Amino acid sequence: CAQIADKIGSYLIELACTGGSQYPFAESTMQLMPPSEQGQKHPLADPASIASILPASAFGSMLSVQNGGPFWRQRMAHKTLPVLLKALQVQSKSQNPPALGVLAVVCHMLCCLPISMIGKSNVQQILPTMIAGLVYFSKNLDALPESDKISSKPADVLSIILAGLAKILTTSPEDIKKFIGIIIPSLLLLCSSSRESSETYIPKQLLIFQCLEILAAQNEARHLILREKDQVVAVLSAVVDHPSMIIRNAVVQVRNVWYTLS
Repeated sequence: CAQIADKIGSYLIELACTGGSQYPFAESTMQLMPPSEQGQKHPLADPASIASILPASAFGSMLSVQNGGPFWRQRMAHKTLPVLLKALQVQSKSQNPPALGVLAVVCHMLCCLPISMIGKSNVQQILPTMIAGLVYFSKNLDALPESDKISSKPADVLSIILAGLAKILTTSPEDIKKFIGIIIPSLLLLCSSSRESSETYIPKQLLIFQCLEILAAQNEARHLILREKDQVVAVLSAVVDHPSMIIRNAVVQVRNVWYTLS
């Protein structure tokens, strides 16, 4: 069973990160259609880019199995991290947004694996991809309705970006402090999105508020956080009349926390 899981995990992560992989139990290979040059610049509008999320999502489902046990996850991380890190090295030479498959794998690993298992240095290597994904989604959220016609997976990627961010802010705030000046404006853009009244967006908004509340309690880079205080309070105040009571209650709580910062 362990060897089967290893082969499937390696197959999925290679497919998500490189676009091609040999089938686990056959000599033939599967090759995803590569994204076009325009698709690499704007992956949310590109079906080929969106397709790479599917194996990443399947890989995330494997990592999140509850009865897998710590040693199973440790072995899976050992088998698959080198593939991800190699893909990130290639991607670091590009000025394009992160590839959606690689981005999804990064966030699934951050969400499902303990930081100690990934390794501190590896976390520091993969964090910029998650932050770049947050920035890209915050500036291109209006593209999600079009991508939803292809697949619901891009919206799921935003959810795991936010979940991964909430985890890192809680468990490794020292690794995220240099990104605070990028993170807060991106979260505020997501707060003020034209999609905010959509019921399907509510879970993402709650994650955004959770991240903002965690940030308010950070001692790391306190001067950067205080510098954003007025803007955060202003944006949150504009969301107070949201049609959802859940959102109204959450935003009032988070706004009060930021309002009383000193």
